[in-house]
Amino acid sequence: MSSPYLEWIDEKKRVRRLDIVDRIFIGRICKGIDDTRRIILKHPAVSRDHVEINLTGTQPILRDLSKNGTWVNNVRLAAGSTRSLEDGDVVRLGETHIYVRCPYTADVGRDEEMESTQTLVTPREVIVTNVVADIRGFCSISQMEESYWVYELMKEIIQTFSSIVHEHQGTVKDYNGDEVYAFWEHGSHLSKEQAAAACMTALKQAQTVDQIRAKLSGVNPAVESLRLGWGITTGKVTMSHYGWRVTDLTLVGDTTNSAFRLSSMANKNLKSEIVLCSQTADLVQGLLPMVDLGLVTLRGRSGQEHVYGISKEEHCVEGRLFCKPSYSGERGSVTDFSEMIH
Repeated sequence: MSSPYLEWIDEKKRVRRLDIVDRIFIGRICKGIDDTRRIILKHPAVSRDHVEINLTGTQPILRDLSKNGTWVNNVRLAAGSTRSLEDGDVVRLGETHIYVRCPYTADVGRDEEMESTQTLVTPREVIVTNVVADIRGFCSISQMEESYWVYELMKEIIQTFSSIVHEHQGTVKDYNGDEVYAFWEHGSHLSKEQAAAACMTALKQAQTVDQIRAKLSGVNPAVESLRLGWGITTGKVTMSHYGWRVTDLTLVGDTTNSAFRLSSMANKNLKSEIVLCSQTADLVQGLLPMVDLGLVTLRGRSGQEHVYGISKEEHCVEGRLFCKPSYSGERGSVTDFSEMIH
């Protein structure tokens, strides 16, 4: 069988190809790597060593090494994460789009050595929707149960929740102890689709809690008191890096802080498991039932925030997710997500 290969257009508008024989590096320098195993991209936002692609059997696996991020099919990868590549996938680094071709063959391309040695890490102001899932009473669980059982519980939650985030084309940002933090990029303008995908993710994560509890019940004592709350916010953040590690991607802004604050109040101080800020609620108005939770004060923040709740009480019909119309608020009761989320 022929090897997969990568195809892209270089700075001289030439179509280039490179076979994936066993391992390929893509970046601005890729020092010490033979020309037949690297793609050099002369763009300041591309890291010296940006991504690595390994061939496992016939399956190309991409690993992100960058500071400014890597996109596959317009979805940002979590820093340092891996992703299986399929025929037709599009990998974006800086301003270059690299197309994955399987299982065809191609001539090996060669590029010139780079002179620049600095990666330009430019802070960007973008709009995002944040989703933070927070375990209720995690300190008590950790105190009462053996660390191994707590670890096994968190592993199950993280793997399940991360899979749901990826399914809805979001990016997992952090696992902060008892929290799973993900985000969806809107770009420079608000996007109803991104906000809806984030809400859909939280709803599906909430659904799986009962499944996790049933799976581990009688096996893992840490699961017996498992409850979670979700905070969802939308707004502007500055996205960049602190430090030198590729995992140091950070999103700085009031909307990020608010998502963590709301997640700590959901299913605790507030009756709803999933709590939305008013801007997110405006974006998904008419797409799902909501209940008005009124004004709340967020710890460490002046003023009050108008928040809304959504419920996990929904059912599936032929793989399409619906919410029960009995749980409705002044912001609408249209319940078919299938027209919005593909």
